[in-house]
Amino acid sequence: RFLLSIFSSIGDIDLSGTKFSDIGSGFAAVSNIPSAGLAQLVLFVGALELGFMKDIEGTGNEFVGDFRNGFIDYGWDSFDEETKLNKRAIELNQGRAAQMGLLGLMVHDQLGNVDQFFPGN
Repeated sequence: RFLLSIFSSIGDIDLSGTKFSDIGSGFAAVSNIPSAGLAQLVLFVGALELGFMKDIEGTGNEFVGDFRNGFIDYGWDSFDEETKLNKRAIELNQGRAAQMGLLGLMVHDQLGNVDQFFPGN
């Protein structure tokens, strides 16, 4: 509901007047998204996968998941090996924590008690 309260103030999700607040939350909300909105999501993710998140030989490729691809580097090549290992471990652990958080939200959505965790309920 927290994100819903943010997006509901933005306006409509499509040209026919469907508001973000009309979509709802959780897994049930997917069926309420207009088909043009779902197509937009698929096209956007496809553009990212095909255009930006490509694995280009000679532009990094030090390890699995190294998608620097010459676009954004943030100075990775200037770090020593110990710093690189430390930063990779931090990134991996943050990804794991995010996955567990999302899994928890999905479980609570299926239990039906997500609304009691957000303000205004």
